[in-house]
Amino acid sequence: MIKIEIKTPVPKGCALEAIEEMAKKALIEVEGFLISEENVKGLIKVKAEEVSRLTNKLPDFCESLKISKDSVRLLLREHPCLIAHPILSSGGIIVGINYDGNGITWSIICSEKDCPRLIKKLEKLGIDFELVYKGRPEDKESITFREEEVLKIALEKGFFDYPKKIKLEELASLLDISPSTLSEILRRAQKKVLEKYFKI
Repeated sequence: MIKIEIKTPVPKGCALEAIEEMAKKALIEVEGFLISEENVKGLIKVKAEEVSRLTNKLPDFCESLKISKDSVRLLLREHPCLIAHPILSSGGIIVGINYDGNGITWSIICSEKDCPRLIKKLEKLGIDFELVYKGRPEDKESITFREEEVLKIALEKGFFDYPKKIKLEELASLLDISPSTLSEILRRAQKKVLEKYFKI
């Protein structure tokens, strides 16, 4: 299993371009893509300040479901994406996209065997792309079992509430570790969670 990230220009008529034009500074999260005959269906979550403006001016191929005042889930129906289609049809799984206004960075998981085939297909189709990353999916440091356990207990006990329902010293005693060790575990775990959330 391998993870690659490729950066491409925004294809003409791309749904992401239309969304970004309507929702400046939107956070776009891929929840799923699949091929349906010659088209691509996609499920994307969008967070933006003017999300109601976004849902009023969606392209014909989009359906929306408002989640909160600043979040909406979009279903892209039968969208002829010139980049997602060759990625998916070559055995790639799109696990993330990042649209910065100038281009799209596609995060893709595929088998060792499918990776060269996917790259070759993009080249054959004349798609302009740059290979940004190639490596194991978990090369970036991920949260450990212990860090996850400590974060979960801290959350359940109200350590992150305002005002706090439990002090650091009480939580440390409950976990049978020193307050300084607990503080270090919490800081390290929170940093990893935030880096993953903000895709840093």
